[in-house]
Amino acid sequence: MNSNSTMFNVGQWVELESRKGEKIQGFVEKMLNEQTIVQIRVVSSDNEWLLEQSIQVSSDKVNQSTIFKQYTKAELDQLIDLALLTNDKEWFDALTLKSNQLENQDQQLSQTST
Repeated sequence: MNSNSTMFNVGQWVELESRKGEKIQGFVEKMLNEQTIVQIRVVSSDNEWLLEQSIQVSSDKVNQSTIFKQYTKAELDQLIDLALLTNDKEWFDALTLKSNQLENQDQQLSQTST
């Protein structure tokens, strides 16, 4: 799958295929073993037993998701609320960082267009 040793960030959306060919999508919860293992929270899978579970897989089996590329500010705010409700600090931190980056991009765009 992922022939290069891509570094993943906490909160980044990823996808992979299990040994049985099941499609799995989720977000990175943390990196382990010097970035060679990715812990993923599964949000979508052909295998319903994996849903909402955390799994650990080799980073070379994981690809950046092509589905979850960019959120709007409103969507990020809703996800931040969800992270707060689930007491998921790492996800909250990652979403907040992404929200701040999006806000900074919007500010830069508005400054260059004025």
